[in-house]
Amino acid sequence: MSDARVRFTTDPIILRAESGKLIVANNVASKIQNFVSTSEGTLQSVIGPAPLVPKDSEGDFPTAYGTMYGIYHTTLRGGAVDMTLLHSGRNIWHYQGWSDPDNPWVNIVGATGGLVTLIMGEPETPQFPTQFETTPRGVVIVPQNEMRAVYYDGETALTLGYDTAPPAPIGYGPETEVSAEPNRIGYKIDRVASGYTLHQDFGYGRLGTVREATSAEARLLTGSYQAAVQWIDYFGNLSPISSRSNEIVFLEQEVGSTGKPGDQVRKQVLWGTIAPGPEGTIGRVLSRTKDTKNSGTQKLFIVPGNVGEGTLGAFATLPDNVAQTWPDNVPDSWIVSEPHDAMAVPVFKLCRLALGRLWIANTLDDPGILIPSIPGRYGTFKTNSEIFPDPSGGEITGLWSTMGGLLVFTATSTFMLEPSNDGKDFRLVTLNANVGCVAPSSISNFHDGSTIWLGREGFYQYGNGVITLLSESIRYDVDRINPVRAKQACAAFDPETKEYRCWVALDASRTNNFCFVFSEEGWKRRTKARIQAVCVTKDHRHYMLGAGKVKDAATGDEVDGVWVLDRQVGNFTSSPTDYIIETGWITWTASKDRRSVRTVYLAFRESQHASATISVFRDWRQGSTPTYTDSTNVLLYPPDDEPAYWDEAVWDSSAAPNEWVKRRPYWKKVDVDIPSCEVYKIRIETTHPIEFIGMVVDEEPKKGGFGSRIP
Repeated sequence: MSDARVRFTTDPIILRAESGKLIVANNVASKIQNFVSTSEGTLQSVIGPAPLVPKDSEGDFPTAYGTMYGIYHTTLRGGAVDMTLLHSGRNIWHYQGWSDPDNPWVNIVGATGGLVTLIMGEPETPQFPTQFETTPRGVVIVPQNEMRAVYYDGETALTLGYDTAPPAPIGYGPETEVSAEPNRIGYKIDRVASGYTLHQDFGYGRLGTVREATSAEARLLTGSYQAAVQWIDYFGNLSPISSRSNEIVFLEQEVGSTGKPGDQVRKQVLWGTIAPGPEGTIGRVLSRTKDTKNSGTQKLFIVPGNVGEGTLGAFATLPDNVAQTWPDNVPDSWIVSEPHDAMAVPVFKLCRLALGRLWIANTLDDPGILIPSIPGRYGTFKTNSEIFPDPSGGEITGLWSTMGGLLVFTATSTFMLEPSNDGKDFRLVTLNANVGCVAPSSISNFHDGSTIWLGREGFYQYGNGVITLLSESIRYDVDRINPVRAKQACAAFDPETKEYRCWVALDASRTNNFCFVFSEEGWKRRTKARIQAVCVTKDHRHYMLGAGKVKDAATGDEVDGVWVLDRQVGNFTSSPTDYIIETGWITWTASKDRRSVRTVYLAFRESQHASATISVFRDWRQGSTPTYTDSTNVLLYPPDDEPAYWDEAVWDSSAAPNEWVKRRPYWKKVDVDIPSCEVYKIRIETTHPIEFIGMVVDEEPKKGGFGSRIP
């Protein structure tokens, strides 16, 4: 029989982080599953999740979601516009709240949405999650599967920019006829004829170059003009410039000896067949050359939409999408601004707002390309502005805005894009030529301003100009990430618990079935839901929203939905989850000296009217059957003074206190008998919510000093 007088007690074992290493300190666990660290320094079980849209009165969910691809929350206009966006199935939805419980989501993109476009179904190969980015005008939504990006401001959804140019306009001007004076037929405005062709109140024509030595020698010089058109949409984005129109030619013409001024022979032209743009177009920008034969330039210049003061103030020459003709009487001296030489917006996979521009990357035709937008026009991209970060042309797999610039990732390298010294251009700095990112949605900022992401070898952190590997201690589990499905990982930082959480597909799973959790204390894990996309609300609530599957305890089925993580409601309960705390191998430093484990003291905080299971493994052997198990005596409450339980107590009842009392900590003694072991490991496991503080263990040295190994 053991002698209590020779026992000694270990130091308190306060487990807050895990490691997969064989040899670790006693205060580092081998597994902490489905727990969060509290502000009071304890470990508390993950609760919930709660459905964003609750069940109806009949116990059914009002929305059938389908496969999840992306979720996002943002606010616009100083918080006046609140948007929760979801890409599921073949549609993109905007959450409207509970005002209409039968239709909480409004379809903004899809077969029946405000923007009718084709959204492809479930991809045959793994894809990045749908990307979202907030700009001052709206949200850029980037579905994958070779789809065009969408721009949405809470009311209007349009494809981002234009992927085609307008057709060229047709110009009408004076023509030449044999045996007649030059410039006398066709569309002409001048005053050489005996009568006015334009009412005298409208003045003279203004186009053409006139040489005036004396009134008798004044003449119109031979000249020519061409024009082109750009569409402009509701968000201010510009299409590529059309090809140029036919050439309008003015032939040389004398004023004559009548003594009339040279302005009489200047002309007006007409630009016709100006094509209306696609849906969302609110104007057309008409650009024209100056007299190409006399001005010394072939460039196009924007034709203003009005005259006099404020000539350049109108947003478009034709501020509508209806008119198809434009009488042009704007002199060359009035056109000074050149049009933006915009490119057709390509199909791309990634985008990020940084340095005053929207940067798009990984296009359908060139996965290694990076393109900046024009400042203030987030769907307009200047031609010949492309950047290729990786000299080898590697696919860009991530973009992230950070202090000082834009982080650009390939699968094997990391770059920083920052302003150049002149402030007008950009330069690329290679941060690491061997470390990259495999999942763009795994990138998130930590609370200290550093950036964390998933790379090929594990999780990395960038801060203070240095990239470090974070996950060496959990390499065994990181190596289990399905490499084919790694690109679909998703992550977010929880500002309440100060945790970075990343959901990945582990082993042979096709969906994200495992969550790595990192905090200042180290790593933990979650297994409670299959989350395909995640975000944190950018308002005072700081809700973490996850889109994916959760098992319903009432039916036992996995349900697709949008879930508020770490929250719980009464009308939905998820299936029980295994909450596990497992120590490392204790006393490995003294494993040459055998000892016997007699008693484990567990420090809990009273939680539920339930119990947990404690198991003990010994001597580096951890199989399905532990050396010792107790599933009845590990109570999650002090039996001598039971508290009121939140799921059992009735408010305003004489049988329960009618005031909230902070739950108390208590010690639970569990007698175990593990004789003569080198090392041991303790596991606490339950399906009930638990709050763990720490433990101590009573040990007893083996009599006789050194013992022999157990065969």
